[in-house]
Amino acid sequence: MPIGDRLQQLIDALNISALEFARQLGEKRGEKIYHILHGRLKPRYETLEKILQTYPDLNADWLLRGEGLMFRTLPQTPLSALTLDDRLRNMEFLLFQLNERVALLQQTNDLLQQELEQVVSQHKVINLSYVNHRSDLPTEG
Repeated sequence: MPIGDRLQQLIDALNISALEFARQLGEKRGEKIYHILHGRLKPRYETLEKILQTYPDLNADWLLRGEGLMFRTLPQTPLSALTLDDRLRNMEFLLFQLNERVALLQQTNDLLQQELEQVVSQHKVINLSYVNHRSDLPTEG
């Protein structure tokens, strides 16, 4: 998932506008953020650093690579203060992340299975070659 999409998810989770998000980062106008959200720009290091400083509970691994949960800790808001829609959105997001993680693990598993099959196949060839070579040797007697 592109970083622009992750930023949009963050903005949605914070329940603010892209302009308000830009202002919280110290930007007077939201042009840079809008360009990042629409894929016309990639965020610079300074922008990423501002985001992580502004939102200290934001998971840097999630922001940079899309790995893990969006926030390192749960919001301090009591669960009862969250609306049902908020809870459902959080659950949908967690399920989405889990599905992505499962897909990645399945791809990794498939690759490892292929590598294992290649190693086993090569081992059989080497073993067969060794047996054939040994049968060519004269026997003592």
